[in-house]
Amino acid sequence: MKKWLFISLILALPAFAQTKNSEKANLLDLSRQSRIELVQMQDRLLEQILKIPFEKRAYIYPALFEEETMPKKVLTHPQIAIWKGKKPTRIAPQMQEYASKHLDTMAAKFYPVLDPDGWGTPQKESVWKDLQQMTPGLWSNNLPQMNN
Repeated sequence: MKKWLFISLILALPAFAQTKNSEKANLLDLSRQSRIELVQMQDRLLEQILKIPFEKRAYIYPALFEEETMPKKVLTHPQIAIWKGKKPTRIAPQMQEYASKHLDTMAAKFYPVLDPDGWGTPQKESVWKDLQQMTPGLWSNNLPQMNN
């Protein structure tokens, strides 16, 4: 009985080896496809980041260097690498006092708050009020309340 088990094991080894080789080939194929998809995603990310207008880059690009999962391909791009450690110089009037005290210790991910274009102006407010007057049904307080 032991001899029969031993002989059948020896005869089955080539089949196990073939199975292992085909599994390795499948894993290598999956790995290659995953790497290709990853490179394509990084290219799309880089393309989108480079579409940011130049005047807004001071508020966005420094935060990329604080993100741990940001691909090296993005961080070493010549148009992005020059922004490492830079601070925005154009600051919203509403944030001037805060920025004068805390800009040196402020995390770069909060720089968009300093962008003057993100804050309301009387002109922007009048446009908003005009939109509310043109579409009163959308802005009414008569909307149904949700029960908790």
